[in-house]
Amino acid sequence: MLSRRKALALIPVFLMGVAARRFSVHPKPRAGITSARVLTAHQLGKVDGDVVKIFNMVREIPQVVDGIYCYCGCDEMPDHYSLLSCYEGEAMAQGCVICQGEGRMVYDLHKKGKTLEQIRAAIDRNFG
Repeated sequence: MLSRRKALALIPVFLMGVAARRFSVHPKPRAGITSARVLTAHQLGKVDGDVVKIFNMVREIPQVVDGIYCYCGCDEMPDHYSLLSCYEGEAMAQGCVICQGEGRMVYDLHKKGKTLEQIRAAIDRNFG
């Protein structure tokens, strides 16, 4: 158990971590990135239809989604690069409402003609 003094001393360290996460750097979209690794409806199996719809949205714009930082904390996972990673492999986005929310927002803003920088700013405001 921490003493009160030690606990108070850790507050600035905690706040620095929160601040660093709040202003995380979005990754640079990788050249030639495709949606080949984004799970299909068949691979997803029995998940909610809305989740399948979001995976399909991400599959349409992998080059945009690859330039977005995911705020759910999954960036700590090995081989994680961007929000696109959340829809590949083990596909954390199957059950993560943050990954799903970001994916839907990126898609909607892209379809409205927003630039990558505008999309990043909106993601930061809403999820950071």
